[in-house]
Amino acid sequence: MKRAAKAVGLLVLSLSGLGLQQAAAEPVPGRAPMQGAPSAAPVRFLVVAAQESILSASVAGRFAKVSANLGDPVRAGQVLAAFDCAEVQARRDAARAEAESARVQYEAKMKLQGLQSAAEVEVELAAANVNKAQSQIRIFDAQLAQCAFVAPFAGKVARVHVKVGQGVNPGAPVIELVGSGPLKARMNVPSQWLAWLKPGERLQGTVDETGSACELKVTRVAGRVDAVSQTVEIETELASAAGQVLPGMSGQVRVPAGR
Repeated sequence: MKRAAKAVGLLVLSLSGLGLQQAAAEPVPGRAPMQGAPSAAPVRFLVVAAQESILSASVAGRFAKVSANLGDPVRAGQVLAAFDCAEVQARRDAARAEAESARVQYEAKMKLQGLQSAAEVEVELAAANVNKAQSQIRIFDAQLAQCAFVAPFAGKVARVHVKVGQGVNPGAPVIELVGSGPLKARMNVPSQWLAWLKPGERLQGTVDETGSACELKVTRVAGRVDAVSQTVEIETELASAAGQVLPGMSGQVRVPAGR
């Protein structure tokens, strides 16, 4: 009897150990995959413009002109909005008149000095007045330049924040622009992808808003892995896409087959 009970006990222990080994070998639902195995989950990406800019006010002012509208194409150097700078313009005109007067006085002093009727110090003071008047003109020129909001590159108007007659303070956003160049996409991919991911690699993705397929060409890979999420940021260019893709759209890519 004792030998039989002992044999039954050993059989139960053996079966229990086998069950534990099988359970350890099976993946547990919800548990992250083992380190070193590529993640099969899709990676999210965000479409961005190659060039983006927010034109903001550097000085306080009131708008006399806003010629940009939502979605308008613009060219580099185009004036999109302007402050009412009539007062600054008037001051600049006055400064130019003072500069002309100072120049005439300087030339007169030079002639008198040639006739030995003016001291050298009088000529130097007249020259200093000319330089001072010209400096005032440059100051007003700089203020007038701040009155106009000029497109720094060719593209489209993404947003207009102001209207004619509206006053703004320094730093207030005026117009947002996106460039007309090729679109880019940025994403954070698992660090395991670095084993095969290199600039020039092409990824297949899907744009959420349109459901259309797109091809992304890797152009840049960050030089550091995020220690917390174990991901690395990459930048790609939109090599091809079915349908229209705009900055701000998003989508997802999966690890290529065979990787």
